[in-house]
Amino acid sequence: MPTIKRDALHAFIERQLVTVESTPVPPELQDISVQEQLTSDEVHALWFGAGIASQIGMALALDPSQFVEPWPVSAPLHAA
Repeated sequence: MPTIKRDALHAFIERQLVTVESTPVPPELQDISVQEQLTSDEVHALWFGAGIASQIGMALALDPSQFVEPWPVSAPLHAA
């Protein structure tokens, strides 16, 4: 039965959170905040949420085997 490599996942998430928290909010998002009447805290929360989702989601989509074992080896979707 597959299991989650919790230590690897937790360490990865911690590294990604440091990256997200240390990346400044881009000016484009600040501009949107004025149009949408968002507070500074709301803009930062939106930035953090987007950063967490993209950093972690991309890694899980590209290489889930780093966090799940054993990972099934499957045949290619399109046979030549």
